[in-house]
Amino acid sequence: MGYSEFHDNVNSISEKTKNLVDDRKDILIVSNPSCDGIISASLLIKAIWKLGGKGTARFLTRFDEEIFTDLKKEGHDFYFFTDMGSGLSELFNRLFTKNWATLDHKKISITEIAIDDNNAILNPWKYDIDGDTEISSGGITYLLVKNIDKRFSDLSPLAVVSALGEYQDIGDKRSLVGLNNEILQDSKKDGLIQTDIDLLLSFNEFLPIHESIANTYVPYLYGLTSNSKKCLDLLRKTNIDLKKDGRLKTISDINQEEKFLILETIKTHLSSQIDSSIDNLENILIGHTYVLPAEERGSQLYDARRFSELLSSCALNNKTGLGMTICLGDRSTSLNEAEKDVQEFNSNSQKLISKILKEKWRIFDKGLYLVINAEGIIESDHVGHLSRLLGSHYQFMNKIIIIKTAIDENYLKYFISFMLKGAIDVQQMTKELSESVSGITVTFNNAEGQIVVPPAQEDSLMSIIHKQIKKIPK
Repeated sequence: MGYSEFHDNVNSISEKTKNLVDDRKDILIVSNPSCDGIISASLLIKAIWKLGGKGTARFLTRFDEEIFTDLKKEGHDFYFFTDMGSGLSELFNRLFTKNWATLDHKKISITEIAIDDNNAILNPWKYDIDGDTEISSGGITYLLVKNIDKRFSDLSPLAVVSALGEYQDIGDKRSLVGLNNEILQDSKKDGLIQTDIDLLLSFNEFLPIHESIANTYVPYLYGLTSNSKKCLDLLRKTNIDLKKDGRLKTISDINQEEKFLILETIKTHLSSQIDSSIDNLENILIGHTYVLPAEERGSQLYDARRFSELLSSCALNNKTGLGMTICLGDRSTSLNEAEKDVQEFNSNSQKLISKILKEKWRIFDKGLYLVINAEGIIESDHVGHLSRLLGSHYQFMNKIIIIKTAIDENYLKYFISFMLKGAIDVQQMTKELSESVSGITVTFNNAEGQIVVPPAQEDSLMSIIHKQIKKIPK
């Protein structure tokens, strides 16, 4: 199994989709509320509408039998599940018989692959392709719609945005690899994306240098992120001329030597915060940029990474419809609203991280993993975003992040982010937790998991997690 078989699956489902459109069948697209989910649904609905088909899209926050039974009762002719559905094939077969398909990059079990008699699962893992790193759900959906009609190749930038939203820029100098890189080549060939290697600071072509540093959230630069004054004070010590023709310079105005000096200045600052040297920051802050030249210079959409941040903000603020409207082409009031929202969201996230870092009693550093008590300061739905930001913090890189929040007096939620790919046997951990800890609910998607547990079972939970982490090769 491999790429050829994967593309055969793409061909099969794209042909089915084209027939559904031609026959004017009622298609429902059900998606996950995430950057990747918003893009997946947008790509598919845009293609269906452009081809004259009949389709609607919806985003779910619950993935249980009751909610899918209600969808079945609505009586749609066909159901697409984008950026979701892994682990649910048996239920979908029972409810929707042959009238469904999933477009998802999350890992699925061998058992689930074995029961896919209708070839309804379009997932890279079926063909030994790494869905964690090589392609997102948005990328899968892009390949599907492009296969229906080559004209849809103009949607390739959205697939690149979805890959960046899933943190799949894991190649050299934060490049895209595998199928993601093939999609990127579509964009570059058509002049829809321009790439370069530069300092990866937010809005580096438009904002003054100190504001560009202050607006950088990934990686999270402690003491600098969201602190323009501190950034400006730091830059003044470098003796770099910060003005050009009476205005403050941007990153694009300075030479390579000055960029290296800025990087070293940031490293020195971060080192002073922990009384230790900072290694490999250049591997995170120097890399490939992805610019969308058709978008307005200076907007949140001009840089593909910022585009993904905006859509993630829409998802976390329960405004998936707003994000989808932007993906479908709205550049007026919707974009203005979303840009204000992402600024506020980033500001609130920065305050939360600062609070956690200052209240040191909340952080328990166990070496390979970190336990953070976020009870009382963060909504449980936002834990995943906070975990990814903390995982980009220079102190916590390459650590497993475990964040604890309270749902109510009867249940706690633990969010686990495995920054070390392949470090944990997730299936074994899920099996052991389910069998050994009463009242527990465990949900894992690749390198991230959520565990809901009664407070009385905390010790048992952490004991099993600790045992699994100890197995990680040193």
